[in-house]
Amino acid sequence: MIRLLVALAITMSVTAQNEPAPPVGEAPSQPLPFSHKTHAPLGLKCLECHKTAAQSTGAGLPAESICMTCHVLIKRDSPSIQILAGFHSRKEPVPWVRLYRLPDFVYFSHKRHHGKAQIACAACHGEVERRDVLSKAKSIGMQSCMRCHDERKANNNCDACHAPHPG
Repeated sequence: MIRLLVALAITMSVTAQNEPAPPVGEAPSQPLPFSHKTHAPLGLKCLECHKTAAQSTGAGLPAESICMTCHVLIKRDSPSIQILAGFHSRKEPVPWVRLYRLPDFVYFSHKRHHGKAQIACAACHGEVERRDVLSKAKSIGMQSCMRCHDERKANNNCDACHAPHPG
């Protein structure tokens, strides 16, 4: 059984929604340009935009209303900001291409990792604040996660990530 799980994790090349998983280091085309490098010096912290990272399984993406708090005035004539404003006025989320997605048979909780274990965002996502365009910073494959668990003396039993868990 363990060998089967290892084989599945190693060979899995599609996401839970059957979208190709972007490889480490390759930036997918996004619907709008967004630079963390431009926004981070303004004093924005990860949890200000990714509000659910400390208390939920997912980090979440910022609501368009958060972006429009500033962009109702700043760069409002920019074509990209006008597209963002359109999503906001239609109450539609920007269809961002996700960089990290685990298969359905894997459980991961940002709350447990960031909120409880106090693991910094950069441990998995890299120095996002230094990049204009994001790509997956490191593998989230089983070997990478198990190595991290070993380094932190965290539970590495199969059921830690491969059993039903509460949201």
